[in-house]
Amino acid sequence: MKIKVNGIELNYEMIGEGKEVILLNPNSVHTKIFMNPIVKLFAQDFKVYCVDRRGCGKSTRNCELSYEESAKDIYEMIQELRLDKPIVVGFSGGDSVALHLAIKYPMAISKLILCSGSARKVNISSRSFFDNLIWYPGKKNSEKFWKLIDESKEISTNELKTIQVPTLVVNGGARDIIPVEEADFISSNIADSKLLILEKEGHCTYARKKYWYDQVKDFLV
Repeated sequence: MKIKVNGIELNYEMIGEGKEVILLNPNSVHTKIFMNPIVKLFAQDFKVYCVDRRGCGKSTRNCELSYEESAKDIYEMIQELRLDKPIVVGFSGGDSVALHLAIKYPMAISKLILCSGSARKVNISSRSFFDNLIWYPGKKNSEKFWKLIDESKEISTNELKTIQVPTLVVNGGARDIIPVEEADFISSNIADSKLLILEKEGHCTYARKKYWYDQVKDFLV
């Protein structure tokens, strides 16, 4: 399905019934491929919206890329579809979108799950890491997202402290390219926040596994 928001078209798919949950994909990839193993688990309990962020999948690609504009896209989508304060789950770059959404449009959502994302500049030592991921589309579509990462502004401590919704911050432990310290920084500066470190995992690898969903389900309801 397509929806026009903020001057672009967003592609999304909806499955399930119940409380609304929005899944925000990592940079470059589309949500359906990355999240497919767990979408059916979510859909057993929730109405799930799998969204291709701007620049990804079947959404508008030739457009300005910024986490702030992506957050505005999702806010307008929530308004247009008349969603009732959905839970927002962001993965990697989708985490940054979710943070900006919670900071700028706090009344639009009810809860956050932030997975392997960052608020500050994080040094990724080897960008070739992404070339080996089965869900990564390759270098052709990646340069604009590296530019997005390089040019995006940091989210300050004061901005994080404005987030009032219950938040779960998840990190894949020592193998995650986002340091555990960054997850702790985000969690410690959000008042109603919990930190979940999944050792022996990696960068969002847990998000394809049932045991991860079983652990976050109690937070979701």
